[in-house]
Amino acid sequence: MRIPTSALLLVLAGACAHAPASTESATTPATAETPAAKAPVAELPFMEPPGKPMPGWRLVKRGDLLFSEGKHAEAVAAWQQAMKEGNTRDNTAYSAACALAVLGRKQEALEQLSRAAEWGFRNVSWMQQDENLASLRTEPGFTALVARIPTLPPKDAAANEELRKLFEADQADRSPPPATKEAWKVVSARDEQRRVRVKELLAAGALEDGADFLAAGFIFQHGRTPEDFAMAREMGAEAARRGNSGGLWLAAAAWDRWLMNAGQPQRFGTQYQGDMQTREMKLYPVDPKVTDEERALWGFPPLAEIPTRLR
Repeated sequence: MRIPTSALLLVLAGACAHAPASTESATTPATAETPAAKAPVAELPFMEPPGKPMPGWRLVKRGDLLFSEGKHAEAVAAWQQAMKEGNTRDNTAYSAACALAVLGRKQEALEQLSRAAEWGFRNVSWMQQDENLASLRTEPGFTALVARIPTLPPKDAAANEELRKLFEADQADRSPPPATKEAWKVVSARDEQRRVRVKELLAAGALEDGADFLAAGFIFQHGRTPEDFAMAREMGAEAARRGNSGGLWLAAAAWDRWLMNAGQPQRFGTQYQGDMQTREMKLYPVDPKVTDEERALWGFPPLAEIPTRLR
């Protein structure tokens, strides 16, 4: 249910680590204007939330915390209530399946896995290695899902075919993450090429919908410079404005990453710093002036509920 720490040490820590990140359904209207590439940013201006979190998000975060504490039955109850309230994130159903499998409730777990697939879960390789699902791997229903998921259409695929392929390449370079510094250098070179091409597509007005901007945002988020992270925030915000609430998380995470790289405290608690010797990730300092109420508007739990360390 948790991404291996070795992977987390190399990638951006997400809001939910039970399964690879997925987007949420739309809650906000589109805007008429398309953002263009910007000049280097000395400071990021304040941004109001560009969208709303998905219904039931607080219960999802509560379930995540309960699961991390080993309270699997209580976590299932929280996630199930979130789904009743309209939360259709594939990762919510996937997380419930993992907890149910740990509890030995195999049939219910398979039902939630099937629901996760219906809502967009597509990472079969992760499903096959997730230790929380070990009890399901000999079940015919699990085998059938492994075979069926690759035949399903991609969820929230970018409308622009070239951008979709660029995003798929970005993700493939990190699944699994490179194991050596030399391998990362190769990936970094490809990342730079992808960012150059996305800027060209953006300048040409080729991005069409929220999924396009979300894909572009993740490509910029894997950049190196403050300008890259500023663009990631802008792309995430535009995705949210155009109806893709996954952009809300990305805009917040890119904002945090920009601040961290500027040596300033983050706002939302998305960023961790890894220690390769202890295999732990420590929460990067969070700005005490940002209130829990503001974090909630962006879909983040109170600071006291955000783990300070990840193993």
